[in-house]
This record gives sequence, structure tokens and C-alpha cells, in this order.
Amino acid sequence: MLLLGLAGAARAHDPGMTVATIVVDTAQTTIEISVKGADLAEATGLDLLDGDGLVDPERLDRARPAIGDHLRAVTAIEAAGASCPLTLDSAAAADDGVLLILRSPCGAATAGLVYRTRLLQSIRPGTIQNVLLVAGDDAVPVALERGNDTLELGRPVPPFEVFTRYVVAGAGHIFIGFDHLAFLLALLLWARRLWAVVKVVTAFTLAHTVTLSLAVLDVVNLPANLVEPLIAATIIAAAVENFFNRNVEGRWKTAFVLGLIHGFGFAGALTAYGLPRDALLVALASFNIGVEVGQLAVVAMMLLALVLIDRMTYPGSEAARRPALVYGLSTPIALLGGYWLIERTLLS
Repeated sequence: MLLLGLAGAARAHDPGMTVATIVVDTAQTTIEISVKGADLAEATGLDLLDGDGLVDPERLDRARPAIGDHLRAVTAIEAAGASCPLTLDSAAAADDGVLLILRSPCGAATAGLVYRTRLLQSIRPGTIQNVLLVAGDDAVPVALERGNDTLELGRPVPPFEVFTRYVVAGAGHIFIGFDHLAFLLALLLWARRLWAVVKVVTAFTLAHTVTLSLAVLDVVNLPANLVEPLIAATIIAAAVENFFNRNVEGRWKTAFVLGLIHGFGFAGALTAYGLPRDALLVALASFNIGVEVGQLAVVAMMLLALVLIDRMTYPGSEAARRPALVYGLSTPIALLGGYWLIERTLLS
């Protein structure tokens, strides 16, 4: 409940967010920027939305010259301190968002190439732009914000910087990976001893590390339209098992077998985040470390909450786990898994 409340507060004070993919070729640089239509309209002072709050393609097309002028004022490709020409190739409406494609004739052959952005900072000083920098076989994620709005496009990313970025990415994926968290919670609802928890968490870690590594190294790959429904099915299986099996000491086997499927889900997230081919193993290890840090933090909060409930339920005596609590939590977890299964199969 606390995490959901914090998430709601974050949405209520949205600092603004844009996403950019920068592709650096030998002779040119291409920038694809995704931005909310309402934010772009507010920043430019242009009328871009229809009555439903969606981007109107005709209004967007008429405003394209003005949008291009605005983008050149807040976005730049520079080489050795001098600005390179920047052209708005297209502006396409996508429901409530806009996809902008810009090109510059300065590319990898140009020395001292940098990208600079202040997009939306006039209306959202806390704006973050998540950038995926693609150069050759490398794809490196970077976050730019006020005070850190410049990215060197020709500089290889140092290993320590790769490490910190991917640790943060791994931990962040766990905190928003509600399906992985639901699976872990279902596995641990009967756990009251530390050793049982250690076995389950270790088995899950080993399992998803194996399949995450195999998928990222392109040894074994499963399509996302198969992996995502299977992850939902593992949640149902772990939750339903709580009604028939209280032996948490042996649940590490379930954690390992079903955790293999979750590893492919982590691999999909990591691949979408981007991988630097010259630091692939560092990125893979760092992402996995981040996943474990996030996982341990969440498990600790889960278990603390369960232990506190145990002690409040049985004050003055040895605490015990009430079956009603386990069944009461397993039911919505199983229903949530069922919803995800339907959403990822019949509704996809």
C-alpha cells in the first residue's frame, strides 16, 4: 500500500518525461523523440490536441514548421563546439503522443560530436529524457536532465558508468515488475524461517540468471508472446499451491523451475533497455545485480509486514502464520495472474 501511495504521489507531481533514440552513422545522426502531445503543445504554445486530448494529425501537420523551430532552439547536435544543421524530417501523431524524427549531416566521422537537449525544461524543470544511443552494434541507455543535458556521442562509455547504469536499471525493473513480485510473494507466504526464505530466493536467483544469460548471449531465445503468458501462469501456479502445500522448505524447487521462465522476461526488459556490445558482460552482470538488490529489498519489506501481522494476530504468545492470511493473499494473487494470462493471450 505504501509503494502504491508513493507511485500515486509521483504521478500527481509528474516532472515530465521524453524518450529519444539517437542513431549515429558515419555520415549522419538521426534522433527519434517521443513526447506527450499535451507537453509539446504547452512548451510551444501551439494548439495540437482535439477535444478528447489526443493529438490531431492535421493540426500537427500545420504546426510542423513552428515545431521544427522550437526543437532547434532546445535540441542540438554539435561538433567541436559548433552547431550542426538539424532538420525535422517528420512529426507523427500517436494517440496522445508525438513521434519526432530529426536528422543532422554530422555523424561518427565528425570529431567532438555531442547531443544537447533542453526539451520541456521551460515548463518542466525536472524533465528527464531517457536516451538510447545506438552506434554500430552498441546500444547504450543514458538519462539526461537539467544540469546534465549533454551526451558525448563518440565517446565509449567507461565500464564503471555501464555498471552503475545497469544496476539502477535492474533494480528499477524489479520495482515496476509487479508480475515478478507477485510470484515471489506467493512463494513466500508460508515462510517463517530465514533459511526457507534464503533457499527460495537463491533458487529463483540462480534460475533467472541462467535463462537471462542464455537469452542475452543469444544461445536460447523465446518469443515475448510466449514468455509473458507463461510468467502469468507461474503466478497462478505459485498462488494455488499455497492452498494445498504448506511445506515452504521444499518450495525452492518450484522457485527454480518456474524462475527459469522469469529469466526470459528479464532478458526481454534488458534487451529493450539496450546493450553495449563492447561491455556486454559488464552490462549483463550489472543488470542482474540490480535485479537482486531490488528483489532483496522487496522481499525484506514483504517478510517484515508478514511477521508484524503474525505478532499482532497472536500477541503474547509464539507468533504463527494464520492460514486465513495466506489464503486471503493467495486468492487475489491467483486472480491477478489469471487477469494477466487473459490480457497476454486473448486480449493481446
